[in-house]
Amino acid sequence: MICNNTKELLAEIKKYMDLNNIQMKDLAVNMQKKPQSVSQIFNHGNPQCNTLFEICESLNLKLDVNLKNKSDISK
Repeated sequence: MICNNTKELLAEIKKYMDLNNIQMKDLAVNMQKKPQSVSQIFNHGNPQCNTLFEICESLNLKLDVNLKNKSDISK
C-alpha cells in the first residue's frame, strides 16, 4: 500500500490491530504508556518517526519502506 501521510499509515496499523484482535490498551501496555496517550497518537495522526517505530516494535512488526517516484505511480 502507498501511504501519503501519517494518518494513512496509522490507519494501516490500526487495521492490522483489528485483524489480529489487538486492543489499544494492549498496545499501550507493550509501549509502557497510558492508553490515553496511545489513543491520542492515533487520533491526532502526526506522530514522530520514533513513535512509529516504537508502535511497530510493540506490535512485533517491521516497517518496510519502498520509495517510489510519483511519476511511476498510476493513479
